[in-house]
Amino acid sequence: MRIGVIGGTFDPIHLGHLRAAEEIHWAFGLDRIIFVPAARPPHKEKAVASAIHRYEMISLATVFTPYFTVSPIELKRPGRSYTVETVLEFRRIYGEDADIYFIMGVDAFLDMANWKDPKEIINSVQVIVTARPGWRLDQVEGVLTPEQKRRLGDPKFQYLKIAEITSEVARRKYESGLVLLVEVVSLDISSHEIRKLVEEGRSIRFLVTDTVAAYMAKNRLYQKKRS
Repeated sequence: MRIGVIGGTFDPIHLGHLRAAEEIHWAFGLDRIIFVPAARPPHKEKAVASAIHRYEMISLATVFTPYFTVSPIELKRPGRSYTVETVLEFRRIYGEDADIYFIMGVDAFLDMANWKDPKEIINSVQVIVTARPGWRLDQVEGVLTPEQKRRLGDPKFQYLKIAEITSEVARRKYESGLVLLVEVVSLDISSHEIRKLVEEGRSIRFLVTDTVAAYMAKNRLYQKKRS
C-alpha cells in the first residue's frame, strides 16, 4: 500500500491543495491520498471555520476523486493536533510494510523545526515538500539554519521536478532521513485570500470547487458579520 498524507487547517481547502495532491498522486503512483484537517493546530492562528465545517468542505472537494479521502483522526483526538502523533498512528494502521508519504508545502516545512518531534516524522515516513509561489525549492537547504537542521535530524535533500520523476525513481525505497523537494504546478491561491474575498462579497469561482463554494454560501462561512 502506498499512502499519501496531507495535513493542514484547510480553511478552506482550495484548488491549489487539490492540484498539488493530484500531481503527487500520479508522479509517485500512490494508491490513496488522505487529507487530514487539524482540529487545533499548535503553530497557527485559530482556524476561522470550525473543524467540522473544514472536514465537510474537504469531503465535498474530494467526493468525485476515488483516490482522495479525508480522515477525522485529528478531530477525534483531544488536545492539540500534533503531526507526529498523526504520522505514527497512520504507521500503526497501515503497518511497517506500507509506503507512507507525508506531503507538505515549503512554507510549512521551513517551520517544521518548531514542531513536536520533527526528527521522528522525517525518520518515520517519506516527507515530500512541494513548491509554493514565491519559494525556490532548490534553495531550501541553504535557508535552514544549523539549529533547524539539528532539530530535523540533519536530513538529506533530493530536488526533483515532477515531470522528471520516472516510475523507477518514484517507487525506489527511500532511506530514513531523506526529504524530497518536488516542483509541482504551483497555483497562486491562499486560503487567507479566499476568506478575504468572501468577506468582501466577491467571487471565489475557480479558486475552490463548486461544491465547496456552495457549502460556504449555505453555512455563511467567512462572510462579514452583520451589525
